Parts: sequence; C-alpha cells; structure tokens
Amino acid sequence: MMEKVKVLTVGAGAVGAYFTGRLAQAGKAEVSVVVRSDYDAVRQNGFHIQSECGDFDFQPAGVYRTAEEYPDIPDYIILTSKALPQIDEPALLRGAVKSPRTTIVLIQNGIGIEDAVAKAFPENEILSTIAYIGATRIAPGVVRQKGSSELKFGRFGGGDSEAGRHLAELYQGTSVKASFVENIAYFRWVKLLWNLPYNPVSVLGGGLDTKEMSDRGPVETLCCELMEEVRLVASACGVELPPELVDQNIEYTRNFPPYKTSMLVDFEAGRQIEVEAILGNVCRLAEQHGLSVPRMQTCYTLLSALDRKHREKRSG
Repeated sequence: MMEKVKVLTVGAGAVGAYFTGRLAQAGKAEVSVVVRSDYDAVRQNGFHIQSECGDFDFQPAGVYRTAEEYPDIPDYIILTSKALPQIDEPALLRGAVKSPRTTIVLIQNGIGIEDAVAKAFPENEILSTIAYIGATRIAPGVVRQKGSSELKFGRFGGGDSEAGRHLAELYQGTSVKASFVENIAYFRWVKLLWNLPYNPVSVLGGGLDTKEMSDRGPVETLCCELMEEVRLVASACGVELPPELVDQNIEYTRNFPPYKTSMLVDFEAGRQIEVEAILGNVCRLAEQHGLSVPRMQTCYTLLSALDRKHREKRSG
C-alpha cells in the first residue's frame, strides 16, 4: 500500500478546512492542521463542512496550536491565513519546515504575497495558489461553502513543477477542480482584476453586495475604471490582461446571485481586511513604474483609514 502524502495546513480557517478536508476525503493524504481560535472544538470534533457539493466531516490526523508541534516532515505545508502586514508568515511556518523536500503552498489573495516566504525558505519550492470559493466559518469548527470550488497551483516564478502537478492530481475524484499552470502570475492578476474593484467598493459603498455594485450606473462604471487601472499595472509588470476580461467580469457579476464579498464579510465582523495585499501592493507597483492610478489610490487611502478606524472602535 502506497504511503499517504503528509500535509500540514497552517491557519486552517474556512478556506483551509474546506480544501484540505477535501484532500483528506480523497484518501491519498494524511492531513494535520494548525488552528488557534477553534483549537478546542476541532481537537474534540474535527470540522463539519456544509457544502453545496455534499456535507462532510473532516477529522484531521493531528490538531496543533503551532507548526512547531508537528512531529513529522510534511510533504506539503499549506498556508491559508489572510495576507495581513502584521502576520509574520515565515514564523508561522518555520517550526515545520525541517527539510528542503517540503513544498510550501500559499493559498492567499493579492499580489506580492509570496516574497517574504520565498526569501525565508530559499531551499524550498513555493507553490503560489489561487482559490475560487465561497467559504465562511459560521461556528467553531463549522464551515459553510457555496459556489465554485477550484484551485490553480503554480510554481512561484513560473515554470513546471512535479510537486505542483502531484498536488493537483491528489484532488482527482473530489468536488474540487484542481489544476497546475506554468504561468501562475497571469492567473493571479486575472483574479485581482475582479478582487481589486469589487472588494474595496463593497466596503467603501457602505455594505454593497454584488448586485448593488452591478447597477449599470456610476458604481459599475467605477468598477470598470478600476479594472482598467489593474490592466495598466499588470502590463507594466509584464502581464498582459486582454481588454475583454473587463466586460466578462462585469457580465459575470451582473448574472451571479447577489452575495457579499469576502472583504465586506470580514469588515462587518470587525476583522482586519486585506488592504495591502489587494490594494496597497498594486499602488506601490504603479508608483515604481511611474503610472497614474487615481481611482485605485483614492480607494487605497480611504480603505486604509476606514479599516484602521473601524478596528480601533471595535477594540476600544
């Protein structure tokens, strides 16, 4: 019998619990998790996933508070925490990175999210990964998943990867559509083309859902203009996004059932939002290339101030 692939998921919130739970469900991987706030609930009962693709329970092979507690050498460490400036991601992973044969998988939103981890672990392969999913933690150890369920793996820096192709293959037979791509940077920018307008505008607009942002009026026009600014910055970084992607995103959003963006859900829950990964890093790239992105810069300035004030009010 072939030995199971060893996987350690760090920051196993809704997204991590769902995707690595499906991996464990396929039977080819032994999945352990590092959790904090839900530690007691997950240790006792595992995760319960309510999914449009079928409910299931996920009992991890091990449940830990820190990566240092993991006793083995994992084949894959999967990080699914939010990409926030104050989180020291290498510190979260370091205790379990004991060998260069461990592949580090980053399932996170935004641009420029891989650099710190790649610098900290130069001997380890980094898989930059894009997730398409609607997943929310609704109670300790309980996750609700709706909509698509897809992962795109790619080697950070581009090119082929045996580890990336193998990880995609492990999902065969599950409800997750997993694939390996050699140009992950392109797909990361493609996802940002939607994320950068709709996430910030949903918050800055006072709690707009996707239907309210698809108003065929000034809000939708603003989203279009923000997408054009994303295309401008992507092009300066060597990634050409076809202009028709803007219209496709607008049409997709108009026709999709109304829902709140993940940034809006986090904001309403009083959690810090991913201002830097989704907006700040792109504004800085624009500045480096001497590009004018006034709408993006305005959203970044306002969203940074709003996020800071909102968290001060909640903590005070």
